[in-house]
Amino acid sequence: MMACLFDPMKNIFSPQCQFRLLTGWSCPGCGVQRAFHAFAHGRIAEALSYNYFLVVSIPYALAVLVAWVMKLRGHYNRVIDEIEHPRYAKLFVGLFFVWWVVRNIYQI
Repeated sequence: MMACLFDPMKNIFSPQCQFRLLTGWSCPGCGVQRAFHAFAHGRIAEALSYNYFLVVSIPYALAVLVAWVMKLRGHYNRVIDEIEHPRYAKLFVGLFFVWWVVRNIYQI
């Protein structure tokens, strides 16, 4: 919510990445505040430029959220089981670490 109201590029109260300050490398989350701000204002391409992984993760996060809500309401089906399958969580975590390495090799 705060990312919608305050531009992290102009707000002095936005926290900086401690990992980047200590190492000079980008963490997987670097650019998330700016990406959320751009995404909330409909600037998808700009959000993508700040953090590719966040923007690509949004559909997966929404699918998991929908599955969780459906389970709370007592709906169980094969689609929910597929969305919540551990292989997708493992794939997501693996891609997270690949993103961490790739963004520092290519300075994305």
